[in-house]
Amino acid sequence: MKIFTHLIIIFFIVTTLYSNETNEDQVKVAYVYNFLKNISWKNEDKIEKYRLLIASENKTLKNMFLMLSSRKQLKNKNLEILIYEEKKTYENIQAIYIDDSYVEIYEKLFFEFEKKNTLFISNEYKDKKHVMINLLKDETKITFEINKANILNRSLEISANLILLGGTQIDVAKLYKSSQDALKIQKETINSLNQRIKDKNLELISKINSIEEQKLVITTQTKNIKNYEEKLKAQTKLLQKQSIQLEEEKRQLKEIYKNIESQKEKLLNAILNVKEKEGVVKSLVNLQKEKQEEFENAKKDLEFLNSQIQEQKNNLVIKENIISEQKNAMGVLAVLFIIILILGINGIRQNRLLKKLSQTDSLSSLYNRRFINQKLEEEILKFKRYKTLFSILLIDVDYFKKINDNYGHDKGDFVIKKISSLIQQNTRNTDINARWGGEEFLILAPNSDSIGALKLANNLKKLIETYQFGVEHKVTISIGVSTFDENSNLEKLLKLADDALYKAKENGRNRVEMA
Repeated sequence: MKIFTHLIIIFFIVTTLYSNETNEDQVKVAYVYNFLKNISWKNEDKIEKYRLLIASENKTLKNMFLMLSSRKQLKNKNLEILIYEEKKTYENIQAIYIDDSYVEIYEKLFFEFEKKNTLFISNEYKDKKHVMINLLKDETKITFEINKANILNRSLEISANLILLGGTQIDVAKLYKSSQDALKIQKETINSLNQRIKDKNLELISKINSIEEQKLVITTQTKNIKNYEEKLKAQTKLLQKQSIQLEEEKRQLKEIYKNIESQKEKLLNAILNVKEKEGVVKSLVNLQKEKQEEFENAKKDLEFLNSQIQEQKNNLVIKENIISEQKNAMGVLAVLFIIILILGINGIRQNRLLKKLSQTDSLSSLYNRRFINQKLEEEILKFKRYKTLFSILLIDVDYFKKINDNYGHDKGDFVIKKISSLIQQNTRNTDINARWGGEEFLILAPNSDSIGALKLANNLKKLIETYQFGVEHKVTISIGVSTFDENSNLEKLLKLADDALYKAKENGRNRVEMA
């Protein structure tokens, strides 16, 4: 592309050379080139390329310099042309050409670059003190003058090929004629080059189109690879999360087994106590029967005594003693009846306690999973019969493992108990609250649609996140909500609530999601 750019520049410059106004510019360009050829710089062997800075408003002149740098070398090194811009800074400049269009910044550039062994070539600059080489116009001829002292003071050397005093002159008319012949040859060369450029452009366009097609294929394949990588990363993350959840569930299952064994042992002890008390109650019942028989016998004796009283009024003392003894016996029977009644009530309480133990969770005092499953089945039957809507809320404590790890299981149990208490206090009497397992809770809300269930869930979420549990770690909950409909069953209802809870966890926790 650089070759094409240079050729276009050459074509533009050659075209402009056909006007008479460009003759002087040609001479100036030729002069500048010859000045550079006959000037030697300090440490010239270390110069990689010669940099010429052009400060001029003359576009034709600037284009001619650019053409010169593209066609010729200077002392077997590249010649680089820089066009001056005020806002830019320049380094390693070997020569500066500046004409009257930039006369106001001449001294600024002179004092900036004179200590850097830079050659100044000016165009009709009036102040001779700051001149090194100055171009002058005399009618149809252009001459130049040299300030040898200024050049030598800057560690620059002048070749003997330059005439130092009075300068030299070039016949513009003769130069114009010779340039016209050269331009004719250049024009033919440029036409040939243009045709080759067109052919090359067609070939390049074909190759570019082919490359673009390959780029589209590569882009599509890259997108497919990225999509596959993203899916693979998502699946990997999901597997990792599921693995972590599985380990956590295993740990929770072990704890549940331990709790079940503990509850079994307590239940066996309670059953043994009940059996012992049943034996006591049976013996008391037998005793009551015996006393009842004694009471009947005593009653008969009393009747007999009454008849004797009627018959024998004179034996009052004996009768009174007998009556007193019978009253004492009745008192004993009354005490025995009260004892039997207390034992019966205690047995009823023990039965209720056993029933409660079989239905409730020991830590949270909420209903256990087995009981809530029975109630869910009952609500499903009620829905099928009466179309009565109901919803469930599946609740999980966020980052509960961190609480146990940082503060111990006692603090974790305290959080479970407190959350259970807050749930029990802030739900309806008809709502059934249960500990589902570990740090999970389930609320069965009868006669509640999705709107009412969401309202209850959001109220509980706000209540928990604002409550002070006495730990630095902020305690929050995530809730999944689902409502039973005609297409549901118990398994699907629980699955929808669990999916909504998982979504709440994925979206940042401490939030409510509806299935």
